[in-house]
Amino acid sequence: MKISSRALAYISILAGASSTAAAEKCLSGSFILEYEGDCDRETLVEVFNDQVFGPAKSSACDGVTAEEELVAQLAAAVPSTTIEEFCANIYKSQPEVPFTDILKKDENMTYEKAFFLGHSSLQEEVETTYETSDGSATSVLKEDGELVRAHYQGSAQTKKTEWPKLPNFASSGTDSHGQPTCTTSAAMCCWTKDRQAADNNGNCNRNTYSENCVDKDPADNTNLCFVDMEKGSFASGFDSDGLVEFPGDGDDGEGAIHCHGYAWANDEYDPITRYRANNLFYVSMYDHMHQRGYVENIPGAPMCGCVEKMPMATRSDCTQVDLTEDFTVVFDGSSIEAKMTKVEVDFNACQGKNGRNNDLYAYHWRLYEEGKVDRFQFGTVGRTLTDDHRCEYAREAELAKKGFQYGYSFDQGNWTQVAGNAGMSTGKPALGENAFKSAYELSSNNIIHRTCGDCESPEHKHVYHRRFTAVPDELNLLDHLMNGWDNAGGRSVWNVDFQLYSTYEDAVNDENRWPCPNNSFNYGATFDGECSPSGARRRNQWLRFSNPHGSPVRNVGIYIDTPTGEGVRAFDTRSGIYLDESIGNPLLDGATTLNDDDTYHMTCGGADIWGWKDEGHFKSRPETGDIEVVVRVDEIAPITDGWAKAGVMLRSNYDDDAVTVFGLLSGTNGVAMHTRVSKGNYMTMPGGNYDLNQKNSWLKLTKIGSLMSFYYSDDGVTWTKRAEENVFFPEDEFRVGLACTSHKTSMLTEATFSNYEVTRYAAPTGSPTVSSAPTAWDADKDIGEPLRNGEYWADVGSGVTKLRGGGSGIWGSNDSFFFHSNQRENDAFTMTAYVHGFGSGEAFAKGGIMIRTDDSSDASNVFIGAMGGYKGIGFQSRQSAGAATVHHGTHWVSSNKAWIKLIKTGDVIEALYRTDSEEEWNSLGTKSLDFAGSRTLQVGYAVTVGNEDNSWNYADLYMKNFSVE
Repeated sequence: MKISSRALAYISILAGASSTAAAEKCLSGSFILEYEGDCDRETLVEVFNDQVFGPAKSSACDGVTAEEELVAQLAAAVPSTTIEEFCANIYKSQPEVPFTDILKKDENMTYEKAFFLGHSSLQEEVETTYETSDGSATSVLKEDGELVRAHYQGSAQTKKTEWPKLPNFASSGTDSHGQPTCTTSAAMCCWTKDRQAADNNGNCNRNTYSENCVDKDPADNTNLCFVDMEKGSFASGFDSDGLVEFPGDGDDGEGAIHCHGYAWANDEYDPITRYRANNLFYVSMYDHMHQRGYVENIPGAPMCGCVEKMPMATRSDCTQVDLTEDFTVVFDGSSIEAKMTKVEVDFNACQGKNGRNNDLYAYHWRLYEEGKVDRFQFGTVGRTLTDDHRCEYAREAELAKKGFQYGYSFDQGNWTQVAGNAGMSTGKPALGENAFKSAYELSSNNIIHRTCGDCESPEHKHVYHRRFTAVPDELNLLDHLMNGWDNAGGRSVWNVDFQLYSTYEDAVNDENRWPCPNNSFNYGATFDGECSPSGARRRNQWLRFSNPHGSPVRNVGIYIDTPTGEGVRAFDTRSGIYLDESIGNPLLDGATTLNDDDTYHMTCGGADIWGWKDEGHFKSRPETGDIEVVVRVDEIAPITDGWAKAGVMLRSNYDDDAVTVFGLLSGTNGVAMHTRVSKGNYMTMPGGNYDLNQKNSWLKLTKIGSLMSFYYSDDGVTWTKRAEENVFFPEDEFRVGLACTSHKTSMLTEATFSNYEVTRYAAPTGSPTVSSAPTAWDADKDIGEPLRNGEYWADVGSGVTKLRGGGSGIWGSNDSFFFHSNQRENDAFTMTAYVHGFGSGEAFAKGGIMIRTDDSSDASNVFIGAMGGYKGIGFQSRQSAGAATVHHGTHWVSSNKAWIKLIKTGDVIEALYRTDSEEEWNSLGTKSLDFAGSRTLQVGYAVTVGNEDNSWNYADLYMKNFSVE
């Protein structure tokens, strides 16, 4: 119930107070309220103001609102009762018509139970003239169902009907009245038979009932996907956990099925909930049985029940109830009486989401968006109604839940799988063009075998394609067999280039070729052409891999008669060291295969490896330290875009916004290096792109410390350096390997790589320096003798502190920077500050907060702050004096502005950041440092330009809200 913020205070007066604390009335005497509408706070206050408070208001009520006076009047009459409780009591006291009063059979609901299962006499009898000598009809539904009509014209529209206590309409629990109810707050019926003529519904013929209405069809409004026998066991009495599938639809599947349902709110006092039993009666007994003659259940399921108990179907019609209720409230000065005096129930087509009326799924969606049901209930409805006019995905999900899936076990000694979709997929995409050519060249007879798990035609579950002519260089044969809708420009013509067969032996011996209807192959039906062994046209037995949602079948595998592993094999990742996975979430996943000559073929999709987030494919292994990686990109085919890319990659992980270095060849835009210098940052292209329209190229990346260098070559001997960039990998750990992206979400491309090699080597390190002797304490220090002295301004306005620093950097084994600090005990504390601004473009510039053991340039320290080049907020530390600094991670933030924090507990320090003071803190990691030998520590601001080409170089840091607690 919606309550205004102004009303909350008055609700609390009654909800939490005893009768002695009731508010004083300003009006005396009795009153009567009569109105049409709902019983809720907003309506009652409005009616009370219009009919009582406004007309009778006196000076005694100055400063009192109608709502306050109504609360006071109610408190005087019914102490400790809120308006909401007052209305609830009216609804609770509303009389109910027992459900057994409708058919008047027995009070135990034995007949009603049989009816909702689909097996009562009303459903199983058929009107006939055979039983009488005068030819008059018996078992006339309109006559046998007279009580249904009478209830509809009477109580169904004027009184509340009791909810039937049957297993069909009880799932996981009860409502607040203790009544059994449906988990989904939705129910539906599905019928298989029409037993009544002359009602413009179904196909029962009027004049010959006994001949033409015995088992006639209702109007077909849905596609029945399957019946879960376990879910329907309470109705069938058959103890089974099996699944009955219905491939196809209508006469090609289950026959005509009609489903109709309704839904209600979780609020027990919502009108659509209070009258849900009226709606059940209307949908099941009156509208569909009495008016249309629809009867009987789907075998293995109840005729009507909670949606979660019904068979999986694609859709259901829907009816909603619309209410008109009249109320009278009588107050005699000391007591109050209220009752519902009139009810009018109208049954109308459901008004669903997005104007989709008469649709149960859309209506339940609307109730979810209005907050009347929750997301779990809406999701459960979606597991009974697919809402997409198709059953394939629902069937596969249910099979998987029961431990089954489509699949085909093939002889790997004679066959190689080259493509697969849905249940026939190996988890990897199809081979690329060059990988397929390698397998095709070793093929015994150039025969392609297609399996189809969900083809309705038995002959089409196995189809063999044999090619008799050479494959032109211009034809990607595998892609054509997977996605073709023409004859490939005359390069793949039936009866000229290829034939179809039912068995491998027929294909080898060229026997029993498949004829096609009218001697014409329909190239729009990919692979099979609507041909068959008999020559009869067989429609809808094809899959286009590039558009599975628009294809009639899904579970398809394609194989070539080459032994698995010969010529080309899937890249082996079983050791756990290597990964061969997608970056991001491309529409089409890629995969890597390896030839016997160590040539790699990588297929890849994806929007791009660029910008804020990447999509593509990456074959990799973990590495650390300094390395050199070399490869030759032999080909990118097809060139799906000028910025399709393939090359060597260093990447912190498979996150789509991970720290990345990518040396690449593009489709037509030459060679380039891409870098993302911190997690979540925008990828850039240092040095630009060069040497356009190259078809192939040697590529090399070197990593020495944080310096990444990119080279390219025509021969792998003479190298040209193209770009370099400083990139810090967290903990100096990363993955190295081959990567590509098609730069076109709907298409795969294939990159062919050769001469791939990764070499590790050790770079020289600097010698440790001797620590300087202690000096008198000074808050402003230039650590490591930078060429330019640092400066500090305590307040440059608005509480902002400014620092200016030079120095070669806070990095390696020795630091050179400006440090504004104070001493404190080496105990537990938390240091917090806000980075208000740091705009240096120098790669090694840094500005933030630091904990440090002493003034020595090689002292143990921990730092969090803004990183140069707008990389974001970074975290680094030197564990002990003289050790190398380790970068733990950098996360991009807008404009380098963020709150930063260091929490010290013992020798363990956690670094955190957030971009807004109201947000949760984000952890950058926790590290242990060697602080145990220091009685005191230095804490404060640190800033460095990270480049001492001359004494004029400096970086400005703006900070505020510094605290140590």
